[in-house]
Amino acid sequence: MQKRMTYTKADLKLGSLATISRDDGITTHSHRIEFGRPLTEAERHLFCDVLRGFYHTVRFSRQFGADLVAEPIVEFTSSSQARYTLRQTSMQGAWKDLLFAILTNFSHEIAPIARHDESRAFAPEVEIVGVETLAT
Repeated sequence: MQKRMTYTKADLKLGSLATISRDDGITTHSHRIEFGRPLTEAERHLFCDVLRGFYHTVRFSRQFGADLVAEPIVEFTSSSQARYTLRQTSMQGAWKDLLFAILTNFSHEIAPIARHDESRAFAPEVEIVGVETLAT
């Protein structure tokens, strides 16, 4: 049986690589992903589709409280690095748990995520056990 990943506050903090801004009640935040290997074109499309699916799940289920106002913008700066940007009216809700679960699954099933901003929490070889998931 596979162990469930859990994260500490230090794993999930915004670091210097993440950018955040607020304008007219909308918070825009961008995060850098570094994959453990170059992604194929199909994997890059799948990553974009996965983040769009996250948006639609959160936006239309109304059970995650994220108040997302637009689909994520995903930009690949190289075949092994991407930046995604979320826009939302509130940073509250369980949306982070869902996003991190989706990123963890992508990391384990498709292509390893070596870094998310400064964090290595998604790296498949890293296992953090015994710490409860953050609730916001």
